[in-house]
This record gives sequence, C-alpha cells and structure tokens, in this order.
Amino acid sequence: MYRISEVSERTGLPIPTIRYYEQLGLIDEPAKNARGYKDYDEVTVEYLTFISNLKDTDMPLERIKAYVDAYRAGDYARCHDMLREHAETMELELIKRQRILEKVRYKVTHFSTLKGGGI
Repeated sequence: MYRISEVSERTGLPIPTIRYYEQLGLIDEPAKNARGYKDYDEVTVEYLTFISNLKDTDMPLERIKAYVDAYRAGDYARCHDMLREHAETMELELIKRQRILEKVRYKVTHFSTLKGGGI
C-alpha cells in the first residue's frame, strides 16, 4: 500500500492531480488506514500510470472518463474500440510530426551552411 506522496512519486503525477482524478471518478477513492491516511494499492498506481499515458498522448479527460466507465461496466468491446481509435489518431499525429521534424532538420542544415558550419 502506498500513501499519496508515494503514488505521486511513482506515477509522476502531482498530488492535486491525483485528488482531481479521484473527484472525476477516474479512480476509486482509496480506503483510509488506521491513521486516517488514504492507502493506494498497486492496481491503482498502475491504473493512474495508464491514465497519465493516455493524457500524455492528448486523449481528453472526457474520453478517458468514458473509457473508465466502459471498463467498469464490463463493456470491453467499447474499451477496445476507444483504444483502437486513439491508437489510429496517435499514428496519424506521429506521421505529421515526423514530416515537420524533417522540415525543421532541413532548415537547421540550411542555416548551418549559411553560418559557415556549426550551429
């Protein structure tokens, strides 16, 4: 079991974000121990990490919440569809960013040449 500070450290999420995710219902509010501290289990830490990964790939919190709700309802077909759609969106974004990166690298080389060498 982990305290919220340990969960924050393990997931890289700020404590207020973890609390906010609890309020949104993205994770269940953990039980409190005898000292009154919330105890988070390993499953919750892994789940928060996955939520953080989805957020880092620009999935909006509303979509993440819909995914969580579908998962809790046992609608695994919906979960599959949502993740497949998101993966397709991510792939298109990667292609777009790769094209932009190629242009930026070309410009770096171009300006490096104009400067007479290094950047």
